[in-house]
Amino acid sequence: MRRGPAFLNDLAAHPAATWAVGGDLVDDEFQEQRPFALRWKGGRWVATPQPMRIDSTLESVAIAGPADVWAVGEDRTDPARPKPLVMHWNGSAWRVVPAPPVPTGSFDDITIAPDGTPWMTGWADVNGSEHAVVYRYAGRKWHPLTSGLEQSINGNALTVIAPNDAWLGLNAGMAHYDGKSWKLVDDVPSDGSHIPTALAAAGPKDIWAVGVHHRGGTTGELPMILHYNGTSWKRVPTPAGPAQLHDVALRNNRPIAVGERVETDGDIIKAKPLVLRLRGSSFVDAGSPTTTEGVLTTVATAPTKLWTAGITITPNHYTPYAAYTK
Repeated sequence: MRRGPAFLNDLAAHPAATWAVGGDLVDDEFQEQRPFALRWKGGRWVATPQPMRIDSTLESVAIAGPADVWAVGEDRTDPARPKPLVMHWNGSAWRVVPAPPVPTGSFDDITIAPDGTPWMTGWADVNGSEHAVVYRYAGRKWHPLTSGLEQSINGNALTVIAPNDAWLGLNAGMAHYDGKSWKLVDDVPSDGSHIPTALAAAGPKDIWAVGVHHRGGTTGELPMILHYNGTSWKRVPTPAGPAQLHDVALRNNRPIAVGERVETDGDIIKAKPLVLRLRGSSFVDAGSPTTTEGVLTTVATAPTKLWTAGITITPNHYTPYAAYTK
């Protein structure tokens, strides 16, 4: 797919295109990165030239059309004061879109709303306070949708069903947007123990969230999958053992979740790719496309393919990885 060291953070599939984004590691200390974006074309991945030449990375990508692709991440020109990074593909080249005018911040997720406008989430310093943020970009202007998030930590995942119906996974809980403000839901604990990292909606009464149940101490972390039935969020059983889930996608309206399973051998801890699928009323291991040590960070569905991507790990080397099944 691509010579490393590098990693993939997100992959988006659309009837017109498939894109993957992440970061190139440009120094031996793994401290400095450059963004990169790959397009699936002619049965292979093609790297596209990047306008960013300084330390930065791309965390999420969303496709509105073949000439309308968005990617977000973090600009670390000043490492002490990172800023949101927003980029747009117009069909022939990437360009940097001026980010919201915040003194510091970062974007972790982007989604395309039903009306075709991009919504982004992450965190930012707003009026002297750092907290979760959501922005909508329309008419070449930023529209902040932050009311109700003033006490919340980072926004990890976002899905927009309608202008008055959106969901936001936070570092501490889940919030719903009613068109005016965000409100934390009681079904998902907001004490930092339950962290949703990805969302996928089949409809307003059929939404899936995945992430990690952080238990701390020696008990480790468990994979977390939640389902919303239009009334409440409920936990769905997953296989036993320490693991984290990073993304979820729907194939024929059935959820597929990916992440990493944690294995220990004495003092050595290894991450192995993990894929879970729904069978009956619980999730089961669906088998990984690779047995190499690594992490699956993203999953996406295309008309004829189910994609997953992330990194494989060998000593001191991170290699981007992607695979699909029909």
